[in-house]
Amino acid sequence: MSMNLSREENKFDKGAFAGLFVATAVSMLGFSIIEPIMPLYAKSMGASGIILGLIFSGFAISRGIFAPIMGQYSDNHGRKNMLLAGLLLYVILSIGYVYATTPFVLGLVRTVQGFASVMVTPIAQSYIGDITPKGKEGQYMNLFFISMFAGTALGPTLGGYLSDAYNLEAPFYAMAALGFLSLLLVFWLVPKVTETHHEITSRPQISFFKSLKKVFSDSSMMGLMSYMGSRGFYRWGFNTFFPILATSYIEMSKTGVGLMLSSYMLAGAVLQYPSGILADKRIQYRNEIILVFGLLSTLPMFIIPVLSNEYLIGVLVMLMGAFSAVSRASAVAIRTDRGRIHGQGAVTGAFTTSMSAGQVVGPIAFGAVVDVLNIPSSFYLGGIIGLLGSVVGYFFLKKDSHRGHKEGTEITESNYKM
Repeated sequence: MSMNLSREENKFDKGAFAGLFVATAVSMLGFSIIEPIMPLYAKSMGASGIILGLIFSGFAISRGIFAPIMGQYSDNHGRKNMLLAGLLLYVILSIGYVYATTPFVLGLVRTVQGFASVMVTPIAQSYIGDITPKGKEGQYMNLFFISMFAGTALGPTLGGYLSDAYNLEAPFYAMAALGFLSLLLVFWLVPKVTETHHEITSRPQISFFKSLKKVFSDSSMMGLMSYMGSRGFYRWGFNTFFPILATSYIEMSKTGVGLMLSSYMLAGAVLQYPSGILADKRIQYRNEIILVFGLLSTLPMFIIPVLSNEYLIGVLVMLMGAFSAVSRASAVAIRTDRGRIHGQGAVTGAFTTSMSAGQVVGPIAFGAVVDVLNIPSSFYLGGIIGLLGSVVGYFFLKKDSHRGHKEGTEITESNYKM
């Protein structure tokens, strides 16, 4: 078995990985740079809590609709051109934010950006999934995830600084510049053809809708989607209303808000890779890792609203990011394994759709609670949904583990003992 695994290792395209790693980090830096100011930008146009939730949800709605479609398309027609098209659209939309003058136009730009986003990060993940050796799903995929979290960690701090030092429009111009740089990096560094690495090319081609049906009816995928959907709910709600909570209730600066959001992603970036190695070494405990650390990651949602000390809030936000990284690493490893059956683009699309479903409902539900009650109450709702999603996700994952994968491709620990 060690010889077979070694041959798999030889297939790993380090050049493609490095190119996508750098390009994705730059792209996510550009995207996250607007996080600390988007709610304030919308509020300056007169957006209410519900409208603010709808603006953020528009992004997730388009991601939820188009992620499985574009993922399936990239499985059959290649990934690089789609990456380039998505990044170009990103650049154009970044400037569109500056010229938005009403909440409706802002929401429209945000919605179209959601479509552009499914042509970038999920496709990049699918590309990496194509070239990841068996038994190394946790290690390689979560190493790649560092690029996403490192870029996202730096973005809010930079965005908060630019808005404090210049104006609310400055982060949007920075996002456009970074998007263009990312486009150039993909064009020059990422090979166009990776079909030699596609294990899915040997499987029979089936119709688009039949393929998606198989993905969405897979018990393991149902578990992952339940987990990711609940995470999208409370995390997107948190991102939408934490800047308002912090600036209104605690009188935190926009730079401070950016640092808080960055601390979450920084903790995730630091722990993502070692958590991936853990997911590979303890394959039989992946489901339990998702449950335990998924539950732990939601607990700060109940505590943060009652605190006024910035340092304590920062610690809790970092713990939320750290616990999330550990649980997410095992989820990504399981998803990559299922991608060898259904296609990496298809499973990544389903993964993204479930996250987007939570991102759609979360900000709207948070906004409704804010309008009727207050911001702290919306955080409590998010925490409850996060707890439920982790438990339901574990139920489906454990159900599949007991039954065994009928396709005969379940990875067990003994398969990879050297």
